[in-house]
Amino acid sequence: MEHLQAVVLAAGDGGRLHPRTSATPKPLLRAGGRPIINHVLDALFAAGVRDTTVVVGYRGDQIRDALANLSPCGMTLRFVENEHYLLGNARSLWAARDAVHCGFVLAMADHLLEPAILRALTAGADGRCRLAVDRAAQDDPRAHEATRARIDGGRVVDLGKHIDDWNALDTGAFWCTPAVFDAITPELRDGEAGAVFASLARAGRLDAVDVTGSRWVDIDTEHDLRDAEAMLAGSAAAARA
Repeated sequence: MEHLQAVVLAAGDGGRLHPRTSATPKPLLRAGGRPIINHVLDALFAAGVRDTTVVVGYRGDQIRDALANLSPCGMTLRFVENEHYLLGNARSLWAARDAVHCGFVLAMADHLLEPAILRALTAGADGRCRLAVDRAAQDDPRAHEATRARIDGGRVVDLGKHIDDWNALDTGAFWCTPAVFDAITPELRDGEAGAVFASLARAGRLDAVDVTGSRWVDIDTEHDLRDAEAMLAGSAAAARA
């Protein structure tokens, strides 16, 4: 697939990492010696993305200025503003509706993902929305924080942080078609994007891409930052081997 596009949601205020985020937006906090969003863009680039829209909000000017020097050479960046970022990241996805006109990768600026996850997500992507999922057991400690998913027959049939019947975790990486914007109804617009994808799942319109075994970290807390450091150190060691 050529000319892959991506949307990266980077508007949130990172409240759970306060006071670190009182002067620095979470995407610019450092992990492995580099800003988190730097790793996100590198993974997208490694998966073939060359055109990325970054949705900013909280301290957006800092992110714009930083990315002038951080984005991979050969990647085109554009920015859109979500002035209502405190209402939830569904607003950020909605803000990107005029920036993309075909299928695109949706990534979060605070999720570290191995490029293999994004390659699997985009391979054979068609006119349906897709979510990269990590199969997990009920006692997986990540389920306390991560969004849970119920997978059945290659489709995501339910999605949510508190669902009881689940067998996988949401990695935060999606393949979206422009039809996703139709799912952002006025009732869902001022909430979380997870609720939008949950509505697609329950309507039978969200496919699952199994990326079990690939590494990813959703960075919300100090503990997550330590996990991110460990993941990056492991990737660096593997590259040297």
